[in-house]
Amino acid sequence: MLSDEHKHQRVEISQILLHQCQQEGDETVDVGPCGDHCAGNKLLEHLITGVETWLHLSTPETKCDSMTWKHPSSPVTKKFKV
Repeated sequence: MLSDEHKHQRVEISQILLHQCQQEGDETVDVGPCGDHCAGNKLLEHLITGVETWLHLSTPETKCDSMTWKHPSSPVTKKFKV
């Protein structure tokens, strides 16, 4: 999930790129906030988009692996399934 700051940065950069496309067409444009200049190249060929996804490695335990020694009066632990 993106923070409010990252969302704000995405909106700003998207507005800059949209403004450049509208003002200069799809030809010579400044790409990115650092001002890299791409003479004669098309803007859309230099844009890379993606979705940030975090994956966590989870190895399922067998019933034997998850067994632990407990006192009979101790509370039962609950397991979560993803």
